[in-house]
Amino acid sequence: MTYGEMKEMIRQEIVSIPALEERVLFKELMEQVFLDLYETSEKMYRELEQRVQEELAYDVNRYQIRTGIIERSCFDASHQFFSPMKESDLKDLSYETGDIQEGIEKEGQFILMKIMLRCDYLQLKELWERDPIFDGMIETDSSREARKITVRLRRNTEYLQKVGRLYQLFMKNGIPWQTLNAPYLYKLADVVVFQAPERIQKNEKIRQVRIDFGKYKDFISYDMVPVWNVRKLILDGIGFPIPCEDHRNFEHRISIREYGICHAYLAGDEPDIRSISQRKEKLLIISENSRTKKWCIYQIRNAENKKTDHYEFPVMQNERVENFSERYQRKWNQSIKTRAELERFIRGFHLERYICYQGCELLEQFDGRKETYSMNPFIEDEIRDTKNQKKLLLRFQAGREEEWLHRDIASFLVSEVQRLYPEYECGGMLL
Repeated sequence: MTYGEMKEMIRQEIVSIPALEERVLFKELMEQVFLDLYETSEKMYRELEQRVQEELAYDVNRYQIRTGIIERSCFDASHQFFSPMKESDLKDLSYETGDIQEGIEKEGQFILMKIMLRCDYLQLKELWERDPIFDGMIETDSSREARKITVRLRRNTEYLQKVGRLYQLFMKNGIPWQTLNAPYLYKLADVVVFQAPERIQKNEKIRQVRIDFGKYKDFISYDMVPVWNVRKLILDGIGFPIPCEDHRNFEHRISIREYGICHAYLAGDEPDIRSISQRKEKLLIISENSRTKKWCIYQIRNAENKKTDHYEFPVMQNERVENFSERYQRKWNQSIKTRAELERFIRGFHLERYICYQGCELLEQFDGRKETYSMNPFIEDEIRDTKNQKKLLLRFQAGREEEWLHRDIASFLVSEVQRLYPEYECGGMLL
C-alpha cells in the first residue's frame, strides 16, 4: 500500500465516524502519531538504503572519462571540463627548413604535422598495410619557388601512451579500470618526411605545406586537438604532515576547495605515496615522506554541458547506467554469465545511435569475421593461453550517426566485454 492510498483510507474512516468529538480525536491520533510514525519509518528506510548502496561500491561513474577532438581555433581554454591531452597542441606550428634537416640527420625522419582521418577502421587498416607515399610541396618566406617533398603517414601513438599512463594511475590508486571510449585517438596520423627537399637553405622559415593525399583528401582534418576531462594539478599541502599510528607514514592534507569537491582525484605516480582519499574539501595522502612538498594530482572533472557548448564531433564517454544488483555483484566479485546479462551490460552504455547490439555466438576461430581491435593494448594477460581460447563474436547493427566511427565504438564495447569474459577471446563485427 502506498502512502497516498493509506491517507485515502484514513480519510474515508474519518468521514464514516458519526460522532464529531470521536472524529476529531481519531483524526488527531492518525495525523500526530500514525502518519508521523509512517513518514519517519520511510525516511529511515531511505537513509538505510542509501548507506547500503554506498557501502556496496563506490560510484564508478564518478571516474568516467570523456574524450573528444576539437579544432585548435575553436578550443575554449575556460571550458568547464575539457583540457588538451597535450598542451603543445594549442600552439601554432612554426618551424624552419633547418629543423627538417636536423630531424632527418638525427632521427631519420621529421614530423611535419598531425592530421585526423575520418575513415572507417577497415579503410585505415588497409592504409597502414599499403604504406603509400604522398607528394607534397613546401613554400618558404625567402623563396617563391615551391619545393617538392614526399611524405608517408605513420600512426600516431603518443596519445594512446597517455591512456596507458592513466591506466597505471588507476591501478596505483586502487580504482578499477574502465576502457576509454576514445575512437578519435585511433584516427590520428603523423605526416612524416624522410628526405629533405633539394635546393633549400637551413634558415628558411616554412610558410605553407601542401600535401596531395589522393583518394583520402576528403577525409583529412587539420589542426585537431584531442581533449579529455583529465587535468594535471600541482598542489601544496596544508600545514605540517601528521605522523600515522604505524610510526612510519605521515598524513598530508591538501585543500581542493578551489578546484571543486564534485570532481574525482588521483594521486600522481610517486613511489612514496601509500594511499589517497577525499574528505569533503580535502585530500588525505598517506606517504613515507615526512616533509611538506608539492604534490602531483590528476583531477577527473565532472560537470554538465553548457547550453552554449557546441562540438563538431560528438563527445564520447565510458559512463554506463548501473543498478543495485550490478553494484552488489561487483562488491562480491560475482557475475552472471548469461546472454541476457551480456545484452543488458552492453545496452547500459546507451550507444544505440551509433551501433546496436544484435547478439553473440561462440566460435572455434573468427575466420576473418572479426572487425574490431583492442582499446586496452597496454593490459597484458600473461596467464591465459589465448591460442586455445574459444572465440566470442559480438554482432552489431550500424546506427544512424557517425558511420566512420561505428567499428571503433564496437571496439570499445568489445574491449569492455573482454574485461568481463577473460576466458574468451572477444571480437566484433557489423552486420
